[in-house]
Amino acid sequence: MQNQTTEFSFVLKPAKYGVGVFAAHDITGGSYLRLFGNENRNHRASVIRDKKDVPKYFESYCIDRGEKLICPKDFGHMEIGWYLNHSKSPNAFHREYDYYALRDIMAGEEIVIDYSSLEESEVAKSDYYK
Repeated sequence: MQNQTTEFSFVLKPAKYGVGVFAAHDITGGSYLRLFGNENRNHRASVIRDKKDVPKYFESYCIDRGEKLICPKDFGHMEIGWYLNHSKSPNAFHREYDYYALRDIMAGEEIVIDYSSLEESEVAKSDYYK
């Protein structure tokens, strides 16, 4: 088990619902998950956009804040953390968008979070997380 992660800790692979983030090695519970790079902590790799300015297809890659969306700065060059999938039984969580392992995560296991913990509007949550 490793208690730290680097740029070599995660890989994108096909998942049950599209593409997901998978552990490249065992990770100890409580470890910080480097999903946005050291320089991009706290979603500095994101921008806030008016919902009307974002094509519908791209909205699923954003965090819904009602009339605003938190989006990747560049949809053509997204950090691996934007590919986290949802689970009602997550193995990772965030504190102010710094991500941590909720429990030990095994190599090859998909990293999943509970999307309802994201700061989205109640309307978006009720529509998406039924």
